[in-house]
Amino acid sequence: MVQALTKQSALDLFEQITAFSVNDSTPGITRLAYSKEDEQAHKLMIEKMQQMGLQVRQDMMGNIFARLPGKNPELPAIGTGSHIDSVPQGGAYDGVIGVIAGLYAISQFKPQQLKRSLELVIFRAEESSRFGFACMASKVMAGQADFDKWAKNTDSEGNNIFQVLDNCGYQSQKLDECRLPANYFDGFIETHIEQGKVLEHQHKRIGVVNGIAAPCRYRVEVHGHADHSGATPMSQRHDALVASAAIITDINTAACYESAYGTVGTVGRLDVTPNAINVIPGDVTFYVDIRGVDKASVNRVVAKFLSSVEHAKAAQDVVIHVSELANDMPVLMKDEIVQRLERICQEHSVPYVTMMSGAGHDTMYMAQDFPAGMLFIPSKEGVSHHPDEYSEFEDVILAAEILKQAMGELADA
Repeated sequence: MVQALTKQSALDLFEQITAFSVNDSTPGITRLAYSKEDEQAHKLMIEKMQQMGLQVRQDMMGNIFARLPGKNPELPAIGTGSHIDSVPQGGAYDGVIGVIAGLYAISQFKPQQLKRSLELVIFRAEESSRFGFACMASKVMAGQADFDKWAKNTDSEGNNIFQVLDNCGYQSQKLDECRLPANYFDGFIETHIEQGKVLEHQHKRIGVVNGIAAPCRYRVEVHGHADHSGATPMSQRHDALVASAAIITDINTAACYESAYGTVGTVGRLDVTPNAINVIPGDVTFYVDIRGVDKASVNRVVAKFLSSVEHAKAAQDVVIHVSELANDMPVLMKDEIVQRLERICQEHSVPYVTMMSGAGHDTMYMAQDFPAGMLFIPSKEGVSHHPDEYSEFEDVILAAEILKQAMGELADA
């Protein structure tokens, strides 16, 4: 027997997860991948799901799988899930509501009630905040991880993902065992907050996602020469920050030009050395995020960015190294699942819209191997990755009910 989540127990569990955050004076939720707070939240979920009567396991990366067995457990399962790590000073809803909705949906059925098993996946390290790479767990599951790149990129304490995994008691040398077999899932549906304003502006309660934009990401290291800001003539400078600013401006201009295709470009992190008011910046490292659903448009912005790098080298007489962190393809959802989710919304008179996702999600990589879909719920004022991130819990439960019906139908198909 499996104990079903109710609306109230689902809300209680959401609030318990929310409590795991860095305990300091900063606002919002800070639960970085594999931090103490993240580990505590995952431990809570394991204990909760075991108490509910689900079959729970962890793989070598610490991903959690909670299964409700079907009548024919040898058949590919129907999956759902999301993540519970956060960005620094982020919101409480990003990722977490997909875990809550998935657990709610699965728990409404009894063991062996459906032909296929149902399974909830809690993915690790979805956010790129700690290691510079997004969706790390789902990339491993889909065989899309670049371990060589991962080894070269570190967190703020100088540790790469493999060192952190080992320190947490997982087994980084066995990550290949996390690869999911080709017949593991017969369908996968993730629930997530929209992280935008489309649903709110159109007065819709559900977004049925038919495609996901993919990011191209780069680390740019600019090496000039630090000199006295007063004693160094303008003609004799090798200013790493001026070179960086020119590149950043060109990225913004190129992305604006391509905005009709939905392409965006962002530089959200910039480290300046020596970072003093009276010293010409000698070294700058910044990170570029270019993404969209039209790969040709994304590639044009990337080309402009790389051209700007070459121009800045000459103009400022600096050395620039560009490292590619990600170059992902936009992903389309399975038509059959999209149409099923649309039909369920229509059957229950739920106001919905079919839409693309501008943000990346673990479903991008699940969709490499399995039929996949996504459900969005509205984000108040489109705010996400911010302490003010908020969604109505009524919408979480609504999405969970739609997810429940979809998973049940797929499991008995």
